[in-house]
Amino acid sequence: MSRKDLRRTDWHRVTRRKEICRPTEWNGHTGLAGLMLIEEVTAPLTISYPYGPVKIADKGYSWLQIALRDARFWITAMFDDRNRLIQIYCDITAGNQFDDPENPWFEDMYLDICTAPDGSLCVLDEDELEEALQKGDISSAAYDQARRDCRALHEYLEVNLLNVTEHCKALQKAMKRELCLV
Repeated sequence: MSRKDLRRTDWHRVTRRKEICRPTEWNGHTGLAGLMLIEEVTAPLTISYPYGPVKIADKGYSWLQIALRDARFWITAMFDDRNRLIQIYCDITAGNQFDDPENPWFEDMYLDICTAPDGSLCVLDEDELEEALQKGDISSAAYDQARRDCRALHEYLEVNLLNVTEHCKALQKAMKRELCLV
């Protein structure tokens, strides 16, 4: 399993950035929201998805990440240089850790859910979860939990995607405005 954090400290592609982090609440959960404004990159990042390639990082792009306590998912909303939402990407996690209150982190449980350009939901990396189980990198209990968490989040998003999208857009706008005043 890989470990990821709110500040994306492992992401060397971004060579200059501005960041802001603030407490957030969503759907009865508290946590932190972080906004990263990408000012400089070594190269743009385009990912190939089942529905086609999508550029998710470049100069002027921003990433809003939402880490909630007592949740086993992590939300990243990606915006282009004109503040248009590109996609919402949800990592299924082994639980979000807040032992560093300024930089929460999670262990990635391989499965992801993202929004396609047409608004549909796409579950990604099921093959990686299967491989992790076969290699013994995760237990069968962790495998089953990741599947349940993915299914539950997918069902929630099917009903509430518009609300999630609007929440992410409003939070990105407010945090970007706040960051640009600093």
